Amino acid sequence: MADLPDLRSFVRAEAAPTPERLVVRGGPDSAAKLRMHAERLRRAYLLDGAPVLGISVFAAFDDIGPASLDAILAAKLSTYRVVHLVSTAAVSTAGFDLVPTFGRPHMTLLLDDLDEVETLVEVLGPPEPNPQYGEVTRRSRRRPR
Repeated sequence: MADLPDLRSFVRAEAAPTPERLVVRGGPDSAAKLRMHAERLRRAYLLDGAPVLGISVFAAFDDIGPASLDAILAAKLSTYRVVHLVSTAAVSTAGFDLVPTFGRPHMTLLLDDLDEVETLVEVLGPPEPNPQYGEVTRRSRRRPR
């Protein structure tokens, strides 16, 4: 376990999104899927030297630009037919912490233990259609000649 990178080195120095902002996750999610993703993070990283459980989400920090809801849905989640949208206030009220990790607008939603997954499913709520589904296609890669 000591060979794992520490997630702290991937944390951005950035304020958390304000309470009215949305947390976005490609869906649909189930308790089993969230457990699997939380465990995957634990196998890949430590946080401050200890095992960490969490899932990837995006935060719609801005009204326009790459960290806006429209951009996240189109550029990051266009391959998802449905998405989960929940306010940062609902996430924090339920006791979950959001940590700004990797490139903006990515966040890691931390769990204390896997028993919290059921609560997280409730907080995420039912998935909604992604209005940007299929709008962005991947660029074809050129093969060297």
